Amino acid sequence: MLQELMIINQAGIALFYHNLTKDHKVDDKQSLASYFDIICRFTKQNFRESLRMLTLDSYIFFFYTHKSNFHLVIKCENKKLDKKILEDIAESIIETFLEKYKEVLKDFNGEISLFSSFSDVIERILTSKIKYFKKTLILEY
Repeated sequence: MLQELMIINQAGIALFYHNLTKDHKVDDKQSLASYFDIICRFTKQNFRESLRMLTLDSYIFFFYTHKSNFHLVIKCENKKLDKKILEDIAESIIETFLEKYKEVLKDFNGEISLFSSFSDVIERILTSKIKYFKKTLILEY
């Protein structure tokens, strides 16, 4: 189950955070975004590979790095997850975000509240993706 997601720009700033469970919200999103950005850069520079997943006892963090070097990090329960589905969801979210806010991002002044309306878009993307994958799984079964 997806729990939280965060979009981080090339400078390591959390532009957008969304909690899907409403249970617990991250207090310091910017520190967490900086941490994720640093470990993504570290793996890219030192191992020439992108970080895809960080597994903890209770959670998995799925990392998707767009060609624009924006990151999307999805926090999920630590259960068997289909990486292909996560990748498809992540790609849809980041592509939609970059398209919707391309003008704001071009002249980004540090005001992250400009992206708060993206929560509604997240819900629509997830609903459509879940319907699509349920239909696909039923047809393949």
